[in-house]
Amino acid sequence: MGTLTKQAALKTATKPLLAGKATAKAATTASAWSLRAMRALGGENVVDVLTRQHRQIRLGFLQAALPGPWRRRNFDRLMRLLAVHEAAEEAHVHPVARKALRHGRELAARRRDEEKRAKELLIALWRTGPDGSGYLRRLNEVRRAVSQHAAREEREEFQALRKAVSLPRLRMLGAEVKLTQAYAPTRPHRLINNEATNKLAAPILGPVDRVLDAVHRRVTT
Repeated sequence: MGTLTKQAALKTATKPLLAGKATAKAATTASAWSLRAMRALGGENVVDVLTRQHRQIRLGFLQAALPGPWRRRNFDRLMRLLAVHEAAEEAHVHPVARKALRHGRELAARRRDEEKRAKELLIALWRTGPDGSGYLRRLNEVRRAVSQHAAREEREEFQALRKAVSLPRLRMLGAEVKLTQAYAPTRPHRLINNEATNKLAAPILGPVDRVLDAVHRRVTT
């Protein structure tokens, strides 16, 4: 066999090996990047992230009901927390529950229906505002709907996710939730209420909402 023929045969024989090494290297790099990103975001599992936010939301309702000069600020903070919290759940958590849990499809559908009803009340509260007539009544309506929804999530969905999904996946999901909340819309939008619409709308409505928030803060301060 000539020298050129040997070199060609050697090159052909090593192609699969090189391709396999390249694929393995890419997978390792992606995995390392994911781990670094997860560590940067705290490595907290998604159930702990969302349960803590449920506590913050319950406190936020109490603060938003208080009279005085801080009511507007407390109201805006509560609206923002509710908006980004639900956006992350709809985009990441309910889809995982639908696939991973027993009766997950029905469970996720019930949570989405609850969120749609709560969002209708939330939009009415947003339009009323902390200085509008009937504010406390609307605030209490939203508080009841959100509290009942959160309790069902923790009892029916979160506990099951802890058992059905591995801890590394729960931690990665926690990182995904935090990333989504960093750019999600900060106010309720009627038609943004499922995985697809949240993922499509967030890069557009999120920045728009944040610009409007900044303008509002300048006007009111």
